[in-house]
Amino acid sequence: MAFTENRELASRAGKLGTRKGVGNRVTNEVRKSFQLLVENNLERLQNDLDELEPKDRIKFILEMARFILPTLQAVSVDDLREEEAQQFNALIIQLKNNGNDTDN
Repeated sequence: MAFTENRELASRAGKLGTRKGVGNRVTNEVRKSFQLLVENNLERLQNDLDELEPKDRIKFILEMARFILPTLQAVSVDDLREEEAQQFNALIIQLKNNGNDTDN
């Protein structure tokens, strides 16, 4: 009986600790610390960035953007074609139904 109770307690504790959308406490602390580091060194970072060659400056900015901007999900051409086909089929059905309404 105690084994079952402990399993249920462990299950509930695990669910509370790993809820969707709840950030990891350590990760949040590291992010805040890194943000402070960057904020406290903005002038120095800007000077270093200004000293880079244009191609290196662009490369640096693009690499940093990966960590700041959300990554967009790739969409395959096949997915687009299927979606367009479904929309086309729906349009054909709608046109057929409208044509049937005018015949009566």
